Amino acid sequence: MFEKREFEFEGDKYEIRISSDGWTTNIRVFLNNKPANGYSYSVELPIILDSKRGKLPIDPVEDLIKSAKEDIEEKRWDKYLEAINAKNT
Repeated sequence: MFEKREFEFEGDKYEIRISSDGWTTNIRVFLNNKPANGYSYSVELPIILDSKRGKLPIDPVEDLIKSAKEDIEEKRWDKYLEAINAKNT
């Protein structure tokens, strides 16, 4: 399975790529065909199945997609790098 969702932020077009090997679903945000940050997100099939059976009050894939987008919009990776650089100076 492979799916793409696009969104715009600060004039740039980002692409959220969702892929699955049948066991693990992976999510990553790209900008200009390169990873937009150092974050990647994944969830395994048993969790997804529990969600579909109603054992979880969330859709883990959709929640991770939402988190991936919010990480870009909140510039969390940039803040992380700033904190690391400040610590090392």
